[in-house]
Amino acid sequence: MTKLRDLAKRSKSIIIAYKIYDNWRITRRFRGGNPESLHGSTHLTRTLDESLDYINAQFEDYLQYGEMTAASLRGKRIFELGFGDNVGVALKFLAVGAAQKIVCLDKFYSKRDEAQQRTIYLALRESLSQDDRSRFDDSIDLKNGIQFNPERLQCIYGVDVENCKELSLVEPFDLIVSRGAIQDIYEPDAALTAMDRMLAKGGSVLHKIDLSDQGIFRDNGLHPLTFLTISEPLYRMMARGSGKPNRKLLNYYRERLEGFGYNVTILITDLIGRKGRGDLSPHRQELDKNDKNTQTALKLLKGIRPRLIPRFRILSADELIVSGIFLIGRKPE
Repeated sequence: MTKLRDLAKRSKSIIIAYKIYDNWRITRRFRGGNPESLHGSTHLTRTLDESLDYINAQFEDYLQYGEMTAASLRGKRIFELGFGDNVGVALKFLAVGAAQKIVCLDKFYSKRDEAQQRTIYLALRESLSQDDRSRFDDSIDLKNGIQFNPERLQCIYGVDVENCKELSLVEPFDLIVSRGAIQDIYEPDAALTAMDRMLAKGGSVLHKIDLSDQGIFRDNGLHPLTFLTISEPLYRMMARGSGKPNRKLLNYYRERLEGFGYNVTILITDLIGRKGRGDLSPHRQELDKNDKNTQTALKLLKGIRPRLIPRFRILSADELIVSGIFLIGRKPE
């Protein structure tokens, strides 16, 4: 039975069939008014230290690659897309004095353990300086459970960013951030356009985007680019509406932001076939063709390129082997 189960996991056809069913199930439930999902439940399986490290790493990523300091964030209005089961990053922004209010939006309501979340927030509070802790306390009350101050932190669930009426009533944001969210929007044009409308002149967007198959085939022993071999109609049945990879690659995001007139920088965070956990550190703007990770990725691509569907088959090797990016866009004044 175990061998049969393992064989099924490695079958492209069986994986596709299950993802089609899963997409139907999630989409049906969402349309029925239930946005709850394990999608974005980042902290359920983490230890307390792992959760704190994850929150702090996200925040430091935004500072480092967005070329910001805590002082430069003072008074900035911020919007976070796809925050999942935890608002730790938003609380870090608030603690350093960013904005009078931060707005967070997620299409899904990620399942969470409220007691665990409270423990994370309490530990996060203890790691702050006295001044930062005071601003933190003004944003969240942890005396009895978890109570956010709606004047400081607003969380919106169950709606796409482009269809959220509440966002049409707020002042423009100075900074828009997301981590692992954009790639789950099947057709992100409308979302990117909505965020452009929401962004103030001179503002910035910082998006960490996973371009991989998120383990659908890769984690079952198949080639990491197997998801690019599936026809458009079939993949739409697998992915549309349920938070699966949208198959938009590096240059799609560059072209969309440049179309808004932004100054765009794209940093590479991962390559197909790379061993080890975590991102390439530091992130880099150019591929090093002599690097062993690049060489491994190019060999993997060569083996599957003839089987990619036409729109991917014609793309450059540099675009196809990149499986993660940090997208930085600056809107003109």
